[in-house]
Amino acid sequence: MKPKIDTIFYRDPALPGIELCRVNKSSHHFPEHFHDNLYLISLILSGHCYCLGQRRQNSASGPGCVTLLNPGQIHSGVPADNRPLDYAVCHINLNAMARLARELELNPNSPPEFSSTLLNDPLLSALLNNLFKTMFASRDSLEKEALMISACHFLFSRYGLESGSRKDPDFRHPPVIKARDILSSEFDRKISLKEVARSVGLSQYHFLRTFKRETGISPHLFRTLQRVEAAKSLLKRKTPPVQVALETGFTDQSHFSNTFRRYVGATPGQYFAQN
Repeated sequence: MKPKIDTIFYRDPALPGIELCRVNKSSHHFPEHFHDNLYLISLILSGHCYCLGQRRQNSASGPGCVTLLNPGQIHSGVPADNRPLDYAVCHINLNAMARLARELELNPNSPPEFSSTLLNDPLLSALLNNLFKTMFASRDSLEKEALMISACHFLFSRYGLESGSRKDPDFRHPPVIKARDILSSEFDRKISLKEVARSVGLSQYHFLRTFKRETGISPHLFRTLQRVEAAKSLLKRKTPPVQVALETGFTDQSHFSNTFRRYVGATPGQYFAQN
């Protein structure tokens, strides 16, 4: 009998733009994807996992390993040997990170960025473990805000890039910027490859190659991930899952539920219920 997956989401009105998730006994395989507007900080509590894919990792990360991901950074989540995994993860959106950056007195003209991805740092692991435990257990907003700021200060002082070193590949190719805008809108209607390529002034073949080179993923996957993120935002606002499926352009409730679970690790109903 497979162990029951226990997934808990946590959001605090005092910490807008920050979402935590604690997962126990998970064998879920996350395919390669990215979060366009989210920073990710995760801590493996037990088990082993490939966070960047087996092709890019010689060995699976184990208990105490920390993963730091910047917006747009492609990653996966595959438990080693299909054994259950316990982990905690914190997502911080761009607005929340901008507020934290101001509190930390970082360069206001350069978004903060992590310089490392996979870390085995016992001090950082202990700090994050305490952060996650406190976030889920404490009712004191002051304590939680202080811990979040302290954790981010430690992270960026030790594992942050120098100011001005961030490079966004999308700004090297204007058609990609325009295509991303098109693919991130009007989720309730179908859009064709021909339409997007024509809108940015490229042939379909040239557009596919350029978009994949600049973003690391296909236009279809990019649009799918944008629809999932839009669905999460709607569910957070207590929009019923059936309505969310319609507004984000999924063909039916089953398609929506399966796609959402694939990239979030929980069904829309679970995500909605723990709002």
